[in-house]
Amino acid sequence: MSFIRSTIPVTLLFASNGFVCFGLLDTVGGKLFKQFVADPRLAIFLSALFGAAIGYGIGWSVIRKYGLPHSATPYDVDAAAKQS
Repeated sequence: MSFIRSTIPVTLLFASNGFVCFGLLDTVGGKLFKQFVADPRLAIFLSALFGAAIGYGIGWSVIRKYGLPHSATPYDVDAAAKQS
């Protein structure tokens, strides 16, 4: 787990979490995009993309809060949070 935390940027971690969570929520619940799109597979994919966009935005706001570069890892965010 420390390898992932040390190499993958925060924005991509949040985006991947959003992709999985929103995709699973729409698979199980089917309330987000399935009511607008007839094909359930496309609805799940669109929901997952929507979740990735939200996660990326949250990750971007976290790194901008501390003035870090776009490639900041969770360790960089932890260090910046301890300094402030």
